[in-house]
Amino acid sequence: MVRRKQTQLFYAAHSGRAENSAQRFTALYGLLLWEPWLYVALEQVLANNGAKTPGIDGVTKTALQAATARDALVTALRDQLRNGSYRPQPVRRVFIPKANGQQRPLGIPTIRDRVVQAAVKNLLEPIFEAYFEDCSYGFRPNRGCWDALAEIGQYLKRPSNYEWVVEGDIHDCFGSIDHNILMGQLRRRIGDHRLLTLIWRMLKAGVLEDLRYYSSDTGTPQGGIVSPLLANAYLHQLDEWATQHSHRLTQDQRRYRRRKGEATLRLTRYADDFVIAVHGTREQAEAIRAEVADLLRTQMRMELSLDKTLITHRTVGFVFLGVTVQYDESWTNKDSTGQGRGNVYYLPSPKAITRYKAKVEEMTEPATNAIRDVEIIRAINRFSRGWANYYRHGNSAHVFETLENWTWHRVFRWLQRRHKLGPKAAFQRFRVEANTPVNRHPTRNDKRLGAWDEAGRHLAIWPLTYTSVKYWKYRGNNIPRKFAGDENKRAQPEPPGYGQVPWWEGEDPHDTAEYRNAREAVRLREKFRCQNCGAYAPRGSEAHHKDGNPWNNDLDNLELRCHKCHVATDSYGKRKA
Repeated sequence: MVRRKQTQLFYAAHSGRAENSAQRFTALYGLLLWEPWLYVALEQVLANNGAKTPGIDGVTKTALQAATARDALVTALRDQLRNGSYRPQPVRRVFIPKANGQQRPLGIPTIRDRVVQAAVKNLLEPIFEAYFEDCSYGFRPNRGCWDALAEIGQYLKRPSNYEWVVEGDIHDCFGSIDHNILMGQLRRRIGDHRLLTLIWRMLKAGVLEDLRYYSSDTGTPQGGIVSPLLANAYLHQLDEWATQHSHRLTQDQRRYRRRKGEATLRLTRYADDFVIAVHGTREQAEAIRAEVADLLRTQMRMELSLDKTLITHRTVGFVFLGVTVQYDESWTNKDSTGQGRGNVYYLPSPKAITRYKAKVEEMTEPATNAIRDVEIIRAINRFSRGWANYYRHGNSAHVFETLENWTWHRVFRWLQRRHKLGPKAAFQRFRVEANTPVNRHPTRNDKRLGAWDEAGRHLAIWPLTYTSVKYWKYRGNNIPRKFAGDENKRAQPEPPGYGQVPWWEGEDPHDTAEYRNAREAVRLREKFRCQNCGAYAPRGSEAHHKDGNPWNNDLDNLELRCHKCHVATDSYGKRKA
């Protein structure tokens, strides 16, 4: 029912945009008083791992495991929202380290405030998704970092042939969002006064840090559920500028401008990080950078860091979202006219490689001697697999091989130092024999290192080359809209267990990094044998969820199944008729 209502809101907003009408939604607040709407929001909050972290009231998801506690929370929120007595509590501020050595402030709302924020997000998202431009990728459904990177690569190659790149860097973007301008952006689509008042109170809730209260005059707290959506609505002004400037030009209009010597541009934005690809000269790219800086300063009251907003040529390369993007004309692939199309390469940035080595060094330094070997190995595997899963969509095979060898030698020296063994003794003690080839280099299997877990099983270091490198294709307008009908909805019963949104209404649980990492760990644990028929389970086999909950990726809940046995059962563990 909730999804059907969201679809109706999306189509109403989409039709208004198609007709170029200034449509405003004036009767939305009543949906927040609808119990199914609040229950869906509560399920989304409790399904998130962040629900284990308390706000200023100290309440976590543990206190809401009982159905009576959840019913009481929904009833109380509904009554407070109805009579207007609901007031958001201040967020608890914590600091997390950033890649540049600084700290990022993170605001953690209470569970009750997260439920209301999730309900508001579910209300606003289908409306604004109909208006957001296709050049925006951050914190939007069915869109990710590699979609943005693939779009940039599409523009750098021929025939688009954008040669200059402006790397955007907004100083303290989330902390400098002006509340009045943000509310003005919301009023363009929302005419419900009670809903706008609720959002205003969320913005003005304040921050509690070290038992001291600080008012929030500007910015949206990073960590709030509704904050990414509000930030996208605010930065939508930049997307509109790029759309009016060049995005809506037809191919003939773009060619006409280029013949006249005028510059054309393409903006690709992921949250507060953006890149502008420019077809023209370097002077024209500098003029566009100055125009963007003036737009941010006058219209959005933000500052563009001119010293960090670099202008680079596509052949030199630039870093975006932790990936080095570079165009190379040496791979020509000439077409019928004799011109080469070139190629765009995606590699882990030097900072990303440095952070990988620093993290592994941190986990294998003498300060960790009090932790068991198997726990260190398990932590290294968890980190390296997550790191590799992000960079697997580029040209990272050589980098993976280099870092795999570096990690092997680092762990080997760590085991030597920790157990005071020589090279030969350490190799004989900690190596694992692997008779079944599981990657392209079967001779390396005899050199894998590891430790023994609680059950006496050998847990080996995960080789990065086990991660298959698969180039991410540019999807463009083929990216599915989350609320555009129910054609992708699978007619299956909801999985058992509380606290999960049905996967067909959101992210596919089998397409997450957590599931992929757990599946590979199960493959190693079960020695590549199907636990149902005992046959060899090749790469690509699935991990079966014993309890039927596709989101529960605990290793104790998974067992390896070959393809035949996996398709013989449905998604929740029952034999097919």
